[in-house]
Amino acid sequence: MSTSGLARGGNVVSPASPVLTLRGVSKAFGAVQALREVSVDCRAGEIHALVGENGSGKSTLLGIASGFLVPDEGTVVVGETERRRVSPAESRRLGLGIAYQTYSHVLHLTVAENLYLAAPSDLRPTYGRMNGWAADRLGAFDLDISPTALAGTLSLAERQLLEVVKALLAEPKVLLLDEPTTALGPEDVDRLHALVHERSRAGVGVLYVSHRLPEVLGIADRISVLRDGVGQGTFEAASMSEESLVALMIGRPLQLAFPQRHEREAGREVLLAVSGLRGDRFGPIDLEVTSGEIVGIAGAEGNGQAQFLRALAGAERSTGTATCDGKELDSSSPLGPLRAGVVLLSGDRASESLFPVLSVRANATIQVLRRLGRLGFVNRRRERRTVDGLVKRLSIRTASIEQPVQTLSGGNQQKVSLTRPFQRGDVRVILAEEPTQGVDVASRFDIYGALREKAKEGVATIIKSSDPLELAGLCDRVVVMSRGQIVDEIPGDELGERRIVEAIVGSRAGARERAAESPEEST
Repeated sequence: MSTSGLARGGNVVSPASPVLTLRGVSKAFGAVQALREVSVDCRAGEIHALVGENGSGKSTLLGIASGFLVPDEGTVVVGETERRRVSPAESRRLGLGIAYQTYSHVLHLTVAENLYLAAPSDLRPTYGRMNGWAADRLGAFDLDISPTALAGTLSLAERQLLEVVKALLAEPKVLLLDEPTTALGPEDVDRLHALVHERSRAGVGVLYVSHRLPEVLGIADRISVLRDGVGQGTFEAASMSEESLVALMIGRPLQLAFPQRHEREAGREVLLAVSGLRGDRFGPIDLEVTSGEIVGIAGAEGNGQAQFLRALAGAERSTGTATCDGKELDSSSPLGPLRAGVVLLSGDRASESLFPVLSVRANATIQVLRRLGRLGFVNRRRERRTVDGLVKRLSIRTASIEQPVQTLSGGNQQKVSLTRPFQRGDVRVILAEEPTQGVDVASRFDIYGALREKAKEGVATIIKSSDPLELAGLCDRVVVMSRGQIVDEIPGDELGERRIVEAIVGSRAGARERAAESPEEST
């Protein structure tokens, strides 16, 4: 841990002094007790991790710390000042910055305009100098993004890194990071962690929330654990293991194992066949997926993986051919693949997979309402019975199926999006983009089990994930993409986290060599 540092304004900060203290914090939402007398402190120069299952109260605690939520009981102290007016503006004035899990960008504005809005008024340049100022800010954090690009055109990884940069513009004394690596590949995670370490060495206290326990153990100085809204203690990271953290999080030991792969029969039918498919940032791609097979797509972020999945789902334009069950897919719009049984589970849950203001029931049944009624009228009893069964089957934690999806934790929102392929009897292919992004350990394995269950029914699945361990444990084989093309294929008997990472790193090294040899082709 750092032993010296500077806060904003040049004041020397003692590393042992707390920069954020929450004492005896409690919060209830109606009959649901989200937090019960939780106490956590984050010291200057410390990286303090906060872990727990989805629904354990982590997001509520961050909301209270940042001033977005008012605690029913307890106090919040930023630096040496007890916060009396509960508001994000007051918290920021006292020296608190936060990078949100769901992002706070205005998608129709440029990157520069988003940074301008996020900066304190005394640090903003004149409007005419905004683009140059933004380029300097991005360059200071080694972020290769054009200031004039619309925020909505950025990849999920770029949005996540931009969210962190926005939080650092005010040079905060304490930085709250809510699931900062969910959309990042290994190389971007290393970049982010280097930035976090640099800030902590400068005396900034970092409260780091993540479901990726290996990352937590690798970066944190101390770890606090929440379970069902109650603190389970704060521990030195060096004294903890993954297994001990999981046991504290869920109250019982958890066997960290993926669902068992079923024996694959030789000569199984090809369910999805892709030939010469090209689109924005990818192609040409040739790929065959057999019935009941789970194929993973690995690669450094920005190498066309997401665009490839979206093109298969008809969400992006492409050329070439793709067939499902021997019939050519009409990918001119999402309706064609959907009618053929190809379902996309987007990594951007809030914008593309769910209707946040609608209930769990409405989100689960919106694609199959015709099957739940007659003559244009929905049979509500049948609908509720169907959704109740899915909630139980997927272990969705919700007070009621009428609860708005936006009030659920990230893992439970992801499970709600999974209810759709479970209801559609015509699903043949699932395209899953970051299926466990922002999801806790227990929910993650619920999702793995659900996907493997669909595979046993003969459904083919393609998973794009930035987590090599996830791909190694869940998939039957993994293909690696670089510069929009498949450059390696790893069969099931060779799958492992190290093998996947080596393939990704090797493909990037090869790409750099090709670019050096033929610079005109890389432009």
